[in-house]
Amino acid sequence: MKPRFRHAHPPAHRQKGQALVLGMFILVIVAMLTFFQFSTGQVTTARMRLVNATDAAAYSAGLWRARVFNYYAYSNRAIIFNEVAIAQTATLLSYTGFLTQVVKTVDNKTWWIPYWGQFIKEVSEMAEAANQALQLISSVEVGARGLYVKALSAGQTAMNATTNGWFMTQLATEVMNKADASFHAFVPEPNERLSVQRKGDDRGRLREVVTGSLDDYSKNRSSTLNLFNMLRVEWRGQTEMIRDHEASMDRWQAYDTLSIHERKHGLFGGMRERKPIGWSGVELAANPKNGMDALQGWTWTEEGRPVWQPASNASGEKTTNARAYREISRSRFWSSRAYSGLPGVRELNLSRDALNAEAGRFPTDSVVVIGAIRKNNTINTADQAKIGAGRLKLKDNFADMPALRATNLGHASMVAVSRSRIYFRRPPGADSRLEYASMYSPYWQVRLDEVSDAERADAIATGGHGGAALRVLNGAS
Repeated sequence: MKPRFRHAHPPAHRQKGQALVLGMFILVIVAMLTFFQFSTGQVTTARMRLVNATDAAAYSAGLWRARVFNYYAYSNRAIIFNEVAIAQTATLLSYTGFLTQVVKTVDNKTWWIPYWGQFIKEVSEMAEAANQALQLISSVEVGARGLYVKALSAGQTAMNATTNGWFMTQLATEVMNKADASFHAFVPEPNERLSVQRKGDDRGRLREVVTGSLDDYSKNRSSTLNLFNMLRVEWRGQTEMIRDHEASMDRWQAYDTLSIHERKHGLFGGMRERKPIGWSGVELAANPKNGMDALQGWTWTEEGRPVWQPASNASGEKTTNARAYREISRSRFWSSRAYSGLPGVRELNLSRDALNAEAGRFPTDSVVVIGAIRKNNTINTADQAKIGAGRLKLKDNFADMPALRATNLGHASMVAVSRSRIYFRRPPGADSRLEYASMYSPYWQVRLDEVSDAERADAIATGGHGGAALRVLNGAS
């Protein structure tokens, strides 16, 4: 008989529960991964929203600053327009006074002619009355334009105050709050440095632009008429911003003279002034001289010091009709204190500290905005939602925290840095001209710009010691 073998099986209860340990371990891993993925998604979403809101805030702040620069340009142009109008008023007053004097001279020489003498006398009286009325109207006009120019200058100062760090922080925070009430912004830059107010002796650039914008008639309206090569009628007239034949920023002077010149010695002699026919002069100044710039002699400066004025300092336009020019201060001169001088205006700050050396003729400005989420519980991670306990609890530890712990921004749960660039570019046109940056052309624009790691670290470090503006961020709820 052959032996039979039977396989013996262990008791079934020995295999119960062995897979449960592995299953529970896998469930723990899956739960942790789920919580981690959930938290990561919430953080990523919050970061994207924060970055987008910070970009919008930086662009809005840069756009406001660009608009302020364009306001400087528009107001500077308005100031130039009004200054030119004041100069043209002086030109008109001088010319009408000049015509009045010409008519009066003709009346004095031809009064005895029947009918003509009576006619020219009536014309002279009407011209004198019209000239006096024009002087009264011009005083009001010059005063009104002067007040308007001062208001434009004060407006530039007020607008500049809205470009400082505190105001820009309020603007950026308002923009970010539109996206999420828990978002806050801070602009570490205290003030913009691309523009500076030019006043006092620094108004030379404005004077150049104003005088360069005058019409040709106001600049020089001189002409000459030759009569048979024996007589010459010389008309000289100019409108200038000068005092004692030197550049001034606070005084307009206009004059017109007309004289007959004749040869000294027959056909081959030189011409000399023989008879003044007409003359007139106008002065608009806050501190008037009450007289024309002397061709030669002692004169008084604005500070009240006497100085000798040599004849060589006077232009040829004045010395050609010297006799008629000297008559102006005696009989046909009008002065007004209604004009207060060129105002202070904001122009480009050309110092090396303010401009980037590489920018050259196209300097730029930038606005850096630090956006922050102030409280951790505004980001619905697993930790903040109280999901998980014990070993399944994942504690938040955002990447920004180590860099922020040494600063006053360490309270923030998340931070983003963005920058906008304000630049000057003339809109493309048919002429394709290249125009350098200035505060006289309203072509300032804005774009978002990249922030380097070094600039980002510097912005956060600066923001950590931001003073009063940062307290607004800290105090927000």
